[in-house]
Amino acid sequence: MRALIAAVLVLGSTILIATMTRAQAPPAEPATAAPEPQKDAAEERATQFVGVRGPEAESVPGGALMLAAYAIVWLLLFLFLRRIRGLQRQTAQELERLSAEIQTVEDR
Repeated sequence: MRALIAAVLVLGSTILIATMTRAQAPPAEPATAAPEPQKDAAEERATQFVGVRGPEAESVPGGALMLAAYAIVWLLLFLFLRRIRGLQRQTAQELERLSAEIQTVEDR
């Protein structure tokens, strides 16, 4: 059941991100009626070149991203260890129950 919920969450977030990306994409240019004359490769590159005006600043500093990544890793590690502890506890209880059951069968 948990795996199904996780799969639904991953699928939903993927669809949401894909939809947001499409919404932000510029609209496609309409097709022209007359085809353009063929240009050689050098002319085509020259018309597509856009010069750089200056350095662009980062919108999110790298230090914040690194701290967020470490926080996520530590959280996942904590949740993993907590799950393992729960499974170990269940295994120990089952072992105790089986030992008690074997003891009662041997006492008969």
